[in-house]
Amino acid sequence: MASINAGPPTAVLVRPATAADSGKAKLMEAFESCGARLVYGDIDDHDGLVAAIRQADVVISAVGHSSPEELESQLKILVAIQEAGGVKRFVPSEYGCDVELAEHMLEPARSILGAKVLVREAVKASGIPHTIISSNWLQGFLLPRAGNPEASGPPNNSVTIFGDGKLQVFFVNEKDMGAVAMKAVEDPRTLNKILHLQPQENLCSVDKLISLWESKIGKALEKTYVCEEELVKKVQGTYIFVYN
Repeated sequence: MASINAGPPTAVLVRPATAADSGKAKLMEAFESCGARLVYGDIDDHDGLVAAIRQADVVISAVGHSSPEELESQLKILVAIQEAGGVKRFVPSEYGCDVELAEHMLEPARSILGAKVLVREAVKASGIPHTIISSNWLQGFLLPRAGNPEASGPPNNSVTIFGDGKLQVFFVNEKDMGAVAMKAVEDPRTLNKILHLQPQENLCSVDKLISLWESKIGKALEKTYVCEEELVKKVQGTYIFVYN
C-alpha cells in the first residue's frame, strides 16, 4: 500500500493460493481498487517471475518469515532479477531485527535470522542494486501486547515482563516503515546500503511502556517478571511466536 500511496505504478505478484484464500483475496481486491495491478504467478515459476520483473524498475520482496526455507526462496528472485536485467533497486524481505545478531539468538529465531543473513550476503554478492531495511520492532504486534508475544491484547489487570523490563528498543509503525522504504528506493544515498530505522522518540523500555499504559487506563497492573533463565527454558520447551 505504501507504494500505491507514493504514486508510482505498482504491480503485486499474487500466488494462486493467495488468490484462492478468501481473506487474502479481499486484501488483493483492496490493492486493486487503490490502483495496483495484480500479476498472478509464483516464486517457483522462474519464467513467469522473470516476465513480471522485466516490467519493474524496483522489486520489493514481501516474502514471509515463518521459516528459513521461505526466506531462502528469495534466492530465486535474485536469479530472476539477474536474468531480467533493468532492475534499479531490490529490497529483500529482511525488516525486523538486525540480522547481524543472529549468532546470539536462540532457536527458532536463530535459524530465521540465519536465513536472512544468507540472503543478505547473496544480495551483496550478486551485484544487484539494493537497499536493505532493518526496522527494529514493528509495533503492530508487540506494542499492543506490551512486549509479550503470548498475550492476546493489551494488559488489563496483570502483565508478564520478560527480563528486567529496562532494555530499550525502537518501536516502528509499519506504515511509517513502508513510507520510508518507498523514499529509500529513490534515494541515491541508500544505494547498496543498510538502512536502520531508529526514531529516537520511539525508543522505549517495556517498563516505560507499561507505565504509560497504566496512566492511560488509570490503574496499576500486577507485574510478573520472567528471568533470563526461565525465558530460555520456555523458548526451548514450547513454541512461541518469535519476532524477527
